[in-house]
Amino acid sequence: MSLESLDSALAEADPEFAQSLNEIGPDMAGDALIYEEGIELEYTLAEEEKLWQSATGFRKKLLKILPFLPRISYKVKMKRTVMRLSWRKFKEQLRHRIVNGGPLLLAWAKRTAQGFRSGLGEFMATFKSFSLVKKLALVGLLVVTAGAGVVLYRLATKGLIPQHEDLFIHSMADWSSQKYQYDPKTEVESFYDSTRAAQNVFLMQRMVVNLRRSAESGTNPMGAFEFYVEGAASDVVVEIKDREAEVEDLFLRTIEEMTFDQAASGEGKQELCERLRKEVNKILTKGYVRRIFIKTAIVKP
Repeated sequence: MSLESLDSALAEADPEFAQSLNEIGPDMAGDALIYEEGIELEYTLAEEEKLWQSATGFRKKLLKILPFLPRISYKVKMKRTVMRLSWRKFKEQLRHRIVNGGPLLLAWAKRTAQGFRSGLGEFMATFKSFSLVKKLALVGLLVVTAGAGVVLYRLATKGLIPQHEDLFIHSMADWSSQKYQYDPKTEVESFYDSTRAAQNVFLMQRMVVNLRRSAESGTNPMGAFEFYVEGAASDVVVEIKDREAEVEDLFLRTIEEMTFDQAASGEGKQELCERLRKEVNKILTKGYVRRIFIKTAIVKP
């Protein structure tokens, strides 16, 4: 096909593109004719030197000082011209791709689909020509390849073997939505001693009991006592009240084992309260007694 026939075909198929091709032509720099990139340009270095030599004024003085300026000027003009032509060519190609993007994309999709169908047909024809052993081997290879891909994906994301999870909670801080720091020595309030908690305290009836004789006592020392019993829960107080006679008898037998000197001293009273707490906790069935306080303690030598 000749160039004239090609131009005619382009004009019929895409008039706008043909018009844009006609607009692309050589740039004029004075009387110099510039051709496309890659071909020697008609505007030569000799013409540039003549242009500088025919100049007057400042350019003529500058040429005497710097005689190499015509060569630099010539190279700059050539580079600028080539860049301008390249830019115009790029714009036209881009415009052509944008205007004809739909048809070009459709043609590429058709070529791709045809190539895929052709390749698939060739593969199926080749697969049919295989023996049964080769067919099974190929299917097994595909399955192994797919399995290897799954294994690699698991290794890259979650790991092939799940990590061991703790069966027990070691700290509630790991599950809490917010954490606080505090000083256990100064910023902790006892649950039982807090005024906001119910005080499970029971007052025992007054007990009069004989004490053992000691060096400081007479022949018949005696003591009168009243105790506050503090339970860990309300059920403890209810049980002590229901079994008050039994608890009172236990208190009397425990106090009788003390001497007058022990009952009269502060250390002895503290020891008595601790012994009473341990003994009463042995017989309780609901909870336990936290503390026992002395309300009244009168001893007679």
